[in-house]
Amino acid sequence: MANIYLKVPTYVAQFYRSRDVNNQLGEFQPVEFSPFQQESTMIAASIMFVSEQASEHTMCFSERMWKNILNGKKPQGGKMLLKRDATEWPTMDEVNCLTDMKRNKKTDGFDYLCIAAPKSIVIGGQYKQVTTSFTLPFRQSNELVRQLRTEFIRILLNWVRKELALCDERGIQRDVIMCIDHFFYHYNMCLGTNGTDRDSMRRMAMRWIEDAKMLADDIQDEDVLFTYEKETEHQASYIDSLLDEIKQNRNKVSVLNE
Repeated sequence: MANIYLKVPTYVAQFYRSRDVNNQLGEFQPVEFSPFQQESTMIAASIMFVSEQASEHTMCFSERMWKNILNGKKPQGGKMLLKRDATEWPTMDEVNCLTDMKRNKKTDGFDYLCIAAPKSIVIGGQYKQVTTSFTLPFRQSNELVRQLRTEFIRILLNWVRKELALCDERGIQRDVIMCIDHFFYHYNMCLGTNGTDRDSMRRMAMRWIEDAKMLADDIQDEDVLFTYEKETEHQASYIDSLLDEIKQNRNKVSVLNE
């Protein structure tokens, strides 16, 4: 089976490698999408044969192009420019050097994610085998990156929402930042040896939460706030039972103190 290598934000690469916490992937192991997932559909609709000599962008490499990089060559092949161990995952500095890309702060925050390509695609009404020379064009590569990033944000927000709801149910006052850190820890996301990368991710997560409007201070909708008769009866009985429980606990404490 052929793979493609997509340039994504580092946090996206780390998340997808650890999305199945019981089967975390190494960098060389491909992420596989179900045929029913949107990501799989996007890849199948856009993947195409591209000779390594015709490579024009660095957003997505075919397996043949990536093997050239692993061996210290340009994606198009040719002579070895870097002496490196082909069994080691290349750094962004190495990829930038081999693709003539200048290093900047933005390039430091990226990695390449190995993704399993479909075994075959339909071209002109016929099934064609996908080989190691297949990759994604520039525009479709960006669309796939956007989809992966959106899915990551959706899962992060859902995690925070569920953790806050669970804590609220149990009477625990949980800080949102702690929920975000729990998410990072659960998915084994190593965000730098110093605190800069983690703080940056926290700020980004807080912006996503704010944009999603999931932490409204209160609810003003009349339909939601309306109290039904049955709820009023239940509320009264609940308060009575709660008061009885408090009195019983108070009596127990008094007996113990005597």
